[in-house]
Amino acid sequence: MAGLASDMLAALRSHEDIFRYWKSLRRCGRLPSRQDLDPVAIKRRLPTISLIDVLSPNPENNPEVFRQRLAGTELFAAYGEEITGKRLDSIYTEPEAQYWAEHLTFVVETGKPNVGLHSMAWRGAKGLSLFWLRLPLASDGVNVDMILGHDALIGKVDLVQSGIRSAS
Repeated sequence: MAGLASDMLAALRSHEDIFRYWKSLRRCGRLPSRQDLDPVAIKRRLPTISLIDVLSPNPENNPEVFRQRLAGTELFAAYGEEITGKRLDSIYTEPEAQYWAEHLTFVVETGKPNVGLHSMAWRGAKGLSLFWLRLPLASDGVNVDMILGHDALIGKVDLVQSGIRSAS
């Protein structure tokens, strides 16, 4: 239990870092854009950062409208594959793709951040959860066309092994 609490506290602190950085980029109530992001400013968090393209101004909870533009290197461990360049419906099972489409649509429609905890059981990792943060980005400062994501893995990594074993 102490390990889980420690993981959650570390995840919360990293979310706070990313949120404060994103908030510092806002000017006169306008949303920051992708161009405002400086990777050097969030260098420690890059392995768990993602950028999600919004392919339609009216996503209507449609998983096909969101594409993973960039996924940090630590996210490979969570997904067991490279997800950069893929749409939600290519990454997730149907229920998970719908879960993400609804949460991302909220960010697009409201221009507000969203946060949550999602089980990775669908990936075969029953003891692992993704503590996620999604922040709106807008090229014009108003209309969300990209989403900045930060993810923290919480719990025990118990993903199903591939079956490939080293020679002994």
